[in-house]
Amino acid sequence: MMSGNCKLLEIVKISKRGTSLRITLPKKVAEKLSIGSEEFLGFYSVNGEIVVRRIK
Repeated sequence: MMSGNCKLLEIVKISKRGTSLRITLPKKVAEKLSIGSEEFLGFYSVNGEIVVRRIK
């Protein structure tokens, strides 16, 4: 369950490429994470939710 201070930034559609599922990171989200091309994101499981963080 999301906390009350959670704000939806964007909704994206998942696509399939070969055997992988892919998402495109919206510009607004990339700017919020201060992330650009060739950088890395980490996906974490926290209390049943997935959290995405920039890997520095």
